[in-house]
Amino acid sequence: MKLQTKITLVATISMLFLSMAFSFWNLSVTQRQIMDNILLYEMEQLESDIRVFGKPRGDENAQSLLEKQYRAQSVFRSGLSRDAILYYDGEEIDNRCPYIFDMKHAETLSGQYQSNAIPEGSPVSVYLEELNGKRLLFLYESSGPIQLLHYRDVTEVFHSGRRLLYRGIAVAGVLSVLLAALLMLTIRRILIPFYQLRDAANVIAEGDYQRRVDRPGTDEIGQVSQSFNRMADRVEEHIHTLAEMNEKQRQLLGSLAHELKTPMTGIQGYAELLQRVELPTGKQSDCLHYIEEECKRLSRLSAKMLQLTELSDETVIEKTWQAVEGLFEQVRQITRFRLQEKKLRVEMHLEEGLRIECDRDLLLSFLTNLIDNACKASPDGAVIRLTGTGEGLFVEDEGCGIPEEEIRRVTEPFYMIDKSRSRRQGGAGLGLALCSQIARLHGGILDIQSVPGEGSRIGMRIAAAGFEEISDCNRTGGKT
Repeated sequence: MKLQTKITLVATISMLFLSMAFSFWNLSVTQRQIMDNILLYEMEQLESDIRVFGKPRGDENAQSLLEKQYRAQSVFRSGLSRDAILYYDGEEIDNRCPYIFDMKHAETLSGQYQSNAIPEGSPVSVYLEELNGKRLLFLYESSGPIQLLHYRDVTEVFHSGRRLLYRGIAVAGVLSVLLAALLMLTIRRILIPFYQLRDAANVIAEGDYQRRVDRPGTDEIGQVSQSFNRMADRVEEHIHTLAEMNEKQRQLLGSLAHELKTPMTGIQGYAELLQRVELPTGKQSDCLHYIEEECKRLSRLSAKMLQLTELSDETVIEKTWQAVEGLFEQVRQITRFRLQEKKLRVEMHLEEGLRIECDRDLLLSFLTNLIDNACKASPDGAVIRLTGTGEGLFVEDEGCGIPEEEIRRVTEPFYMIDKSRSRRQGGAGLGLALCSQIARLHGGILDIQSVPGEGSRIGMRIAAAGFEEISDCNRTGGKT
């Protein structure tokens, strides 16, 4: 059952119940008031009639019973109220109403009528009887041997009350129907924004993440709509993020498969050649050397891929304070043989006593990758400079440089400007991607400045809070 139907049913039934309860109560109060008014009037008439007879005279004892009855009957007929009965010593002597009542057997009546209109200690007895489908009100008072009974037909009072009740029920029913219709329209109008929220949620669930609810206002519905739109914005952002991550992973896997295909094909071909063909010793050595080099390249590729995967967005690193000079010295030792192959020299320029808060192993990997890229780009006998300042750590070369339009893409995994040259030199396009991740984890950015044909300056630009200087800034230089 829908919410609007539930609310309408509850409100309508409550309205009908309360209306009927009020009608019953109002009818009871009104009917009681009318009966009290009739009762007061009849009591006054009865007491007035009793006073007409007056007190008995002193010579009444000398009168016979018949004379007394005759005198009472004469007074009764001289102009007393209609619908009355006269009794003398309990015997009916005159009746001006259509009913006969034996007051000697009054106990056969249903009981006295109770009303707040009857004064306490009143000599008047009041009875309400139902005879032949009629409601009759009897008022009886005794004054010595003379008794009077007034009769009043109050059937119409009860019939009118019943008609009023039925009319009230009919009016309550009509009002309930009108109320139900009004509530249905009002609640439906109130619930329109919720229907819009429902439709928007269904559309979003089907994949249209740009759907929003246009419901301005500061009321509760407007606040819910705004919260819904904020939720939809966050969902859309997460979906786009996941889509981008999925696309990057797809491209990464595609690039990895492509990178693995060439060396694996070469290794397979040379292995089959060695197995099926008798080659001279020199040729065999060349084949084995190629297989060895390609295996080394695959090993480097897998190591970098593993490291790149481990450095996810959720990675948290533990930082310690490290002397930049010691880091530079260790990097120079690690890359010494690589530098010697092309007769390259390394010059270090750093501020004395400079320390950096970092993960030592990651920062060594960062500098090693940058020097490795500088070696690939630099001609034989060139100079590579390691620079450490309060702005960051940088590696500068005198190589071929990077075109401006390529700078924003060189940090993408497996992206290579000159693929043939990079593969000849054992590259896979992962070095700068790793460096970008390492810079991010240290709270910095990978800064790339390059001029084609003149060289590049690449490094980690980091906030000054990540550095610490022990003494005054003095530049020192070293060469190897």
